[in-house]
Amino acid sequence: MSGVKFRGELLALTERAARHCALPPVSGVFVPEPRRAAQGEPEFGAVTLADGSTGLYYAWLGDAQCGLAERFPPAALCGLTAIELARRYASEDEGERSIGLAAINAITAACWRSAGFTPPAARDPWGGEPLVPTDRVGFIGNFPSLVNRARTEGLEVVVVERKAHWVREEPGLKITLDPAALRECTRIIATATLCLNDSLDDMLAYCSSARSVSLIGPSASFFPDPLFARGVASVGGLRVLDAARLTASLRARQPWLAYAERYTLCRGAQPPGVGLAVGC
Repeated sequence: MSGVKFRGELLALTERAARHCALPPVSGVFVPEPRRAAQGEPEFGAVTLADGSTGLYYAWLGDAQCGLAERFPPAALCGLTAIELARRYASEDEGERSIGLAAINAITAACWRSAGFTPPAARDPWGGEPLVPTDRVGFIGNFPSLVNRARTEGLEVVVVERKAHWVREEPGLKITLDPAALRECTRIIATATLCLNDSLDDMLAYCSSARSVSLIGPSASFFPDPLFARGVASVGGLRVLDAARLTASLRARQPWLAYAERYTLCRGAQPPGVGLAVGC
């Protein structure tokens, strides 16, 4: 699968960073059971290290994430080294690599903290580059709030989804299962779920006509170098400010964004990811 190469690159980069950063052990793992036909705000699982560094993963991926708490009991994962847990991202099982990606995100946060680097807070919801009136905006994954905002600004919107029940077409909006529709778009905003379902490289192949591509979401809070190497212009991740309160809110299915801050990293605007981690 095309995503194997991306996963290998990201994991190798994380392993390199981990060799230069004294990582604390895993202190907490939250693995929610996905809800079928979920509505409202999406849910996330979490991996927390002993210093409070926390990484999230999107927890509505589908049946592959069902029963994770039984297959990988959180109590058994606590005390592992962070890199041991991160290596699960190499798995062919989508559920297991969800936990692995959360661990990679937590490692990234710990390395940046150790290096004294704070990623810059997001200035807008579009991934660091404002939309312009002539844009035809493509979304990979349905972001209802952003789709509505783009349409309010009078822009034509194309959404590529995997869920057939979203499909519809009306003036100014097309929601389709066909990724070829992205070739019509000048600005593309992609969900970080692509890094979980192994479709990243496949989907980026349809984005070559766009003036810029952004990948956003809490699951993308990792060293962005492999994305930048693929031509992604910016990456919007999430920095957790209060791990205990955020995790408690996730468990209670209560709002949790007050305990985190969205950030944006732009290609060419920051040093390479490993440089941030190890000071090279």
